Amino acid sequence: MILINKILFDIGSISIKSIVAALVLFILTRIMGKKQISQLTFFDYVVGISIGSIAASLSVDQRISFIDGITSMMIWTLVPLVFSYLSAKSIKTRRLLDGTPTILIQNGKIIEKNLTKTKLTINDLLEELRVKDVFNIADVEFALLETNGKISVLKKSSNQTTANSDLKAPVDHQGLCANVIIDGKIMKNNLKLLEINEIWLLNELKKNNILSVKNVLLACYDTSGFLHIDIKNNDPQVFNVLQ
Repeated sequence: MILINKILFDIGSISIKSIVAALVLFILTRIMGKKQISQLTFFDYVVGISIGSIAASLSVDQRISFIDGITSMMIWTLVPLVFSYLSAKSIKTRRLLDGTPTILIQNGKIIEKNLTKTKLTINDLLEELRVKDVFNIADVEFALLETNGKISVLKKSSNQTTANSDLKAPVDHQGLCANVIIDGKIMKNNLKLLEINEIWLLNELKKNNILSVKNVLLACYDTSGFLHIDIKNNDPQVFNVLQ
């Protein structure tokens, strides 16, 4: 009988704490304000996870009292509100807390140091470009990693999307742009699919005064037969006006 009473007491206690935690969590998230998931900064993301973890622990961990759990949730809510207020009042604080966009591509050239800084690989970057309907890096004027972790892409003016009905002219077929060199390594399977050999590729590199494949960060071959080459350690001066 004592065991049954204890079980019922535990169930009741956990149920009450869970309901209270859920209500407090709902109120605090309303206080923090509405923000789309895609617009969350890294700090917002960490705060959200922390508050959710505290609420979950408060629900099931009998060692955590109501006062301790709710106080901790309120503090985690107060901190981002204070940061948000300071960010609204000061550009310097905003830069410190939220950071600034990072240029990854400028005039079709990959900014290698920024790619390393943001811990992105060439393949990560190419994947993000494809999500933005960009399959040829040579078509990119600028690509930026925003403070919310999303990548924004500005295509070159000659490659801006225009409706076929507005053109009133036949549009050339564009297939996939093939990567033939990534991080100094030749993609041999891609060369076979393109029906070109390494000798041709090496000759094309020599025409561009590139004596070693290891010096190539990325080389892409498009359907028109153009070979876009991006050399390692050759970053241009970054035109960053988004401070």
